[in-house]
Amino acid sequence: MIRPFLPAVDYPALAELLSAEGPATVTVPELRERDAALPDADELSTDQRGRLTGHGRVRLVQPGLHGDLLAFATAWRAPWTPPGDLASLVVSAPGRAPAWLLPLYDGLEQWARGAGASRLLGELPDGLGESGHTHGTCPADLTGLLLGRGYRVDAHVRSAVAALGPDLPAPQPPPGLHLDTLATTTAAEPERQLHRLYRETLRDNPGFADALPGFEAWRAEALGGPDGRLDWVFTAEYAGRIVGVTVAHTLPDPRACRVDYTGVLRQWRGRGLARALKLHAARRLVEHGVRTAHTEVEAGNARMVAVNKALGYRWGAGHRRLVKEF
Repeated sequence: MIRPFLPAVDYPALAELLSAEGPATVTVPELRERDAALPDADELSTDQRGRLTGHGRVRLVQPGLHGDLLAFATAWRAPWTPPGDLASLVVSAPGRAPAWLLPLYDGLEQWARGAGASRLLGELPDGLGESGHTHGTCPADLTGLLLGRGYRVDAHVRSAVAALGPDLPAPQPPPGLHLDTLATTTAAEPERQLHRLYRETLRDNPGFADALPGFEAWRAEALGGPDGRLDWVFTAEYAGRIVGVTVAHTLPDPRACRVDYTGVLRQWRGRGLARALKLHAARRLVEHGVRTAHTEVEAGNARMVAVNKALGYRWGAGHRRLVKEF
C-alpha cells in the first residue's frame, strides 16, 4: 500500500529509514528544520511555452506493519530548476525486492504527469558501495525494471577518495596565473565572478542536470552553508579575473573533506590548470589537518577523470542518473 507522507506521524520512521540508507545519521529535528525552510504551499505554474515552472513537491511512503517505513519517495522542483524538469528520490529499507518499489515510481510519475512535467530525473546507486553492502535494494535489477518502463541512463557519477600528505608536489599553474583563496583574494567582486564561472563551466559538466540558482541561493549553498569555508575556495586568477576554482567542504571528520566542484573557463583548459588547482587545494587542506579527500566525477568527463587518477584518487561506487521523459 502506498500513501502520502504524514508529517505528524512519519518523521521518526523517515529519520530511521534515511539513517539506515546513508552514511550519516538523520534526526527528526533536522527533517523538521528542512521542511520549515520550504514554502508552506506549492506554487507550480507554466511559462509561455507551456513548460512547468515554479516550485512544489510530493512525498509518498510504503508503510510497514509496526509504524516503520519500508520505502520513501519524493519528487520536487525548485524555482531555478530547468522548465519542465522534476527531480526525484526513492529510498528503501535493506532487502526490499526491486518490484516492490515500482508502485512508488508509478506514484511519482502520476504526480509528475498531473503537474505537467516534461521529464522526471532520479538516481540509483551502483551495486556495492565501499561498505560492501547494497543501498537498500539490488540496483542492477531495479535499473533493468525501470529501463523497461521507459527510463534511460543519462549519466554515471562515480565517487573517488584520495589520501593527502605533506609530500604533494607543488602546483605548476600556467604562466601569468596566481593561485589564491576566496578568503584572501583581491579580485573585484570575487563571489559574483565565481557565480558567473559556475554558470559557464557547469554547461560542460555531463554530471550536471539542473540549472544554476540565482546568486543568493547559489551563495548560500556553495559558499555560505554549514559545510562551507571561504579559505577552502581555491582560485586561479589572471589580471584580477577568476578563471578557475576548486571548492572543498568540511565533513564531520575534521581529517576529511569533500571536494565539491572544480571548474576552469574554456579558454584556460588544456594547460594543466585543473591539476594545479587541485594540488594547490590539497596542499592547503593538508595544512588544515585534512588527510583524506572525497569527490565525485561523471564517468564521461574524461579530462577530470584523468586529473583525479593522476593525483592518486581511487575509484569507488557511484550512482546512475535516470531520466523518464513524458
